[in-house]
Amino acid sequence: MAEPAEGTGTAAVWENPQSRSTEPDRGIRAQVVSQSPESLTLRDTLQLTVQVTNSSDRTLTDLQLRPQRQEALGSAPEVGVSLLANEGEYPWTGEFSPVAGTRLAPGDTVEVPLSLPVADLGIGTAGVYPLLVNLNGDLGGDGSSYLSGARTTLTVRDDSADGADGADSDDGADGADGAAAPFTLLWPLAARTTVTPAQVGDAPDPATLYLADDSLAGELGEGGRLRDLLDTYRDAVADHRVDEATCLAVDPALLQTVQRMTRGYRVAAQAPSPVKEPTRLRDRWSHHDDDGPVADGSGKDAAASWLSDLTDVVSGGSGGSGDGSNSTDRCVVPLPWGGADPSAVAATGDPRLTGETMTRGTQTIEEVLGVQAARGVVVPGSGYIDPDVSGVVLPGQTTVVNDATTTADSGGDATTTPVVDLPDGARALRYPAALGSALAATGTAPSTAAYSDPWMRRHLSDDGPAGRMAAAVAVLDLEIDRARRDTGAGSGDDSGAGSVLAVPPAEWTVDGADARTWLAAVTRHLSDGSARPRSFGDALTGASRPGTATAPGADPAPVDAGEIRYAAQLAGHITDLADIMSDDPNIALTRTTYTRPIFDDLLRALADTRRRVADESAATRSAEAGRMDRVGQLVHDLRTSVSLLPPGNVFARASDSSPLLVVARNGLPLPVKVRVDYSSAPGVALNTPGVQQIPAQGSVTLQMTTDIPDDLDVTDLTMQLSTPDDVQISDAVTVRVTSAHGVNAIVLAVAAAVVVALAGVATVVWRRRRFAKRGPGAG
Repeated sequence: MAEPAEGTGTAAVWENPQSRSTEPDRGIRAQVVSQSPESLTLRDTLQLTVQVTNSSDRTLTDLQLRPQRQEALGSAPEVGVSLLANEGEYPWTGEFSPVAGTRLAPGDTVEVPLSLPVADLGIGTAGVYPLLVNLNGDLGGDGSSYLSGARTTLTVRDDSADGADGADSDDGADGADGAAAPFTLLWPLAARTTVTPAQVGDAPDPATLYLADDSLAGELGEGGRLRDLLDTYRDAVADHRVDEATCLAVDPALLQTVQRMTRGYRVAAQAPSPVKEPTRLRDRWSHHDDDGPVADGSGKDAAASWLSDLTDVVSGGSGGSGDGSNSTDRCVVPLPWGGADPSAVAATGDPRLTGETMTRGTQTIEEVLGVQAARGVVVPGSGYIDPDVSGVVLPGQTTVVNDATTTADSGGDATTTPVVDLPDGARALRYPAALGSALAATGTAPSTAAYSDPWMRRHLSDDGPAGRMAAAVAVLDLEIDRARRDTGAGSGDDSGAGSVLAVPPAEWTVDGADARTWLAAVTRHLSDGSARPRSFGDALTGASRPGTATAPGADPAPVDAGEIRYAAQLAGHITDLADIMSDDPNIALTRTTYTRPIFDDLLRALADTRRRVADESAATRSAEAGRMDRVGQLVHDLRTSVSLLPPGNVFARASDSSPLLVVARNGLPLPVKVRVDYSSAPGVALNTPGVQQIPAQGSVTLQMTTDIPDDLDVTDLTMQLSTPDDVQISDAVTVRVTSAHGVNAIVLAVAAAVVVALAGVATVVWRRRRFAKRGPGAG
């Protein structure tokens, strides 16, 4: 696995220490929180909203704002470079405009609207321009000075491109000999489902779903992130070109969770234990439930509405690659289950975990949505596959990864090769690293792409969501310009040379406004002829070149070796637990169904989700470790629910045929085959009944005899239940065995003492009666 660079968790990994090195650190922050339109002509006016926050302990007055910009950029990576720049590296400056009547006390925030005509920014030609809004003010009476810069990026189009009629055309509006760049977009639907850990499956009726919190209900409801992503996509694919170019990338774990929510669910930090010890009648008055507070979930209706709309979207309309047998079905590709990192899962070496990750997604999509999903495709959230385990993850499959961690062999322009053939029969469909990094940086939880150049990293939350989305749009514009040049220089075939694939992060935390901004940019390129739709299916099967895969050298937060070892150990314990049980044709529940949610917990613990969000990484790792701890405790509790109960601590053995009776109890919902193993002193033998089957959540009484040497009066016998192949199941219990001759000696001694005592009593009674008969004075 790729290990983080030295200093994980520090600025050395998360950001370039020289990024914005001269920026003041006085507790004042300016950010662009809204920007429209997403691109402009030379005659248009840019509308910005700049948010100013005072986190200092002093009052801010006399606010002034001034636009500054750099020259037009020539390539997509230059967008990232521009965002590292200090205020003095924006050479063109406008005039300061005072913000009238603004006074910010400590903790206050204000939003300031700005209207900036492109002509007033000194821009005379089309291009992508880095823009900074300079904030000056008087902080605490120290006089006016530069306090913060709100950064964004501006795309300016030629006037001739304005008003494109959107007619079907593969010809570009300008440049690159009129070539149109083939374009494909994955549209992600994924979320942290917050499933409470340590749950088990049930049948024929599914087990009640427990969620740790009700945040998913908010995401599915009106105004929620998942609701907005679905609605925005549904509106956009009304344009058949967007429809054809786009494929939904869906987390099957989200689908399954939402489907279960439609049947009602509970919200609790801890799910009820599947192992319930019987409570004695006298203890019921003082018995307390330790599972914690439980509430009914509020998202049942929102889940049903969202799932119904998603089903309608994927099965209706025309266009799209379809990848399924029904030509009207839209393209759907499964994401790794629960956001699990395929490389980390493969590194565990556990076949059940790997199988769940590789095959279960397509099955779930087909069962829940009723459409055929793309098969043999892996879309890692990290953006790369570790070459050390690619043979496990990818045999015969295609992975969707960035072009910074794959290299096409020589023999042509490797940079324009969208697909490379990897060793072990795998293929890699590549997307631009600059575009992937820019999209990862968008939304309310911006993440640092694992494959991004460490020198290009910055503290992402210093910029507003709208500013970061504007940067992503600018990168898209420049990537399409590059692809048009590559396509124009090509042979004109449909090999996909010079194509652009856009892959937002799986849990894309953009709001509805930013999602619409992105799709507006996509629609613009498809409408004006600078790009043409290329279906995901066509992209997967495009011409390829042999190549190799590499792991990034400075992934800030990979799943580390310790987490992988822990998950592998727990997976082995879960498999051992499943092997203890036996499927019964009279019981609807199976071992696979019962243990599947426990395996799912491990997949969620190996997830990429929020791992590379700098402000949340440590908490995410801690939560994932806690989930695995809960799994370990659950497996231990389930395993020890199969137990051996002796009748007492001492067994008095009268003869070799004296029966030793013990109860074997099974707290699991399926039958268990066991045998009794023991350890004892030399010469002592326990005659066991062989392999026995304990019924589901039942018990059996086992009758055994012992062979003990005559000269051994007392010995300890330790017993435990094991599988037929001698794997210990239950905790060991120890019984003290007393032999017959030892017992007889004790009995004789006690009897002799009783006889002596009775004789003494009889003598005293006889003397008293004799004295009474003789009367006083007799003698």
